[in-house]
Amino acid sequence: MADAPAQETMTMRIVVDVLLTAFMVVPFVLVGAGGWLLWQRQTGETVEAEVITCDFDIRYKTSSQHCTARWTEDGVERIGPIQGSGDQEVGETVTATLRGDELYSRSLTLPLILLGLGLPLLILPFLWGRRLVAKLRGRGA
Repeated sequence: MADAPAQETMTMRIVVDVLLTAFMVVPFVLVGAGGWLLWQRQTGETVEAEVITCDFDIRYKTSSQHCTARWTEDGVERIGPIQGSGDQEVGETVTATLRGDELYSRSLTLPLILLGLGLPLLILPFLWGRRLVAKLRGRGA
């Protein structure tokens, strides 16, 4: 005697929909974040900054690194935080972008990694959407 096909439960449908939605949104998030970091780090006034110190903030489940740099702006020496710099750069002079009161490292490593992961994955939502549109057109004809 053949077994009847398993019926799809509402819970299973919700789980599948949530996973599918997450899988389709992740490439857009990666590309958006990579693009934002690229724009943030490459536009603005370019300055030479010396990374002075980097401190680790270690907590129960997370850790982060905060670096401080010294740079000259309009003939005035300033000291403040630099985003995107690491302890391997302490004592070195790096090129940075000054936007308002924030200083950003011009390192392209993280933006390019995010774009490199996101762009190939971006094909999947477009292929899925194209297949869905073709399926809907086939039903309407």
